[in-house]
Amino acid sequence: MNRNTWGNTLQHTQHPETAFIPSISRQISITPIVKAALVYTINNEALFIDSRKQEKFDWRKNKNAYQRIIHLSDLEDKWDSYNAPKFSKQQIDFALTLYSYLRSYCFARNIDFARTEPFVAPCSDGMILFEWSGKRFPNKQLEIYVPISDKHSCEFLKTEGDSELEGEFHLGEFNLILDWLFNFEY
Repeated sequence: MNRNTWGNTLQHTQHPETAFIPSISRQISITPIVKAALVYTINNEALFIDSRKQEKFDWRKNKNAYQRIIHLSDLEDKWDSYNAPKFSKQQIDFALTLYSYLRSYCFARNIDFARTEPFVAPCSDGMILFEWSGKRFPNKQLEIYVPISDKHSCEFLKTEGDSELEGEFHLGEFNLILDWLFNFEY
């Protein structure tokens, strides 16, 4: 559901303080806070994102992957003091889709998402990094790079011991890479 659909939903309700959202099959109450929010649909689930910035985002302290993805939109051209490009809405939406796939994957396999959430960071070359490494993953490391354009595939780098494998993948192949990381074999 995009903002136009959201506006149409509000205009075509009998009670302007409530709305039915088909993607989640629910009637919801509309409050002033929700009216100031952006609405995204990812995998048929609506996400409400408060578009008002209450305080400056701290990239060093905040490690929440979802928040880091959302705040990529705050970065302007040359955000790294060199020539790093601004992140496009399409690229941020794709990173949110990847994040949503990861959450669904963890839920379906009964994996504690809080313990497996990736580190997300902007890259100077314009890509978005999803990284699993460190104490939570002592034997393996995985880096996923979200491309600048949806015309390109995602890239990955798998590291296990002294062995490295890099390549490209499409969203439909993401589960196979996660299976490798989380040691799921069929």
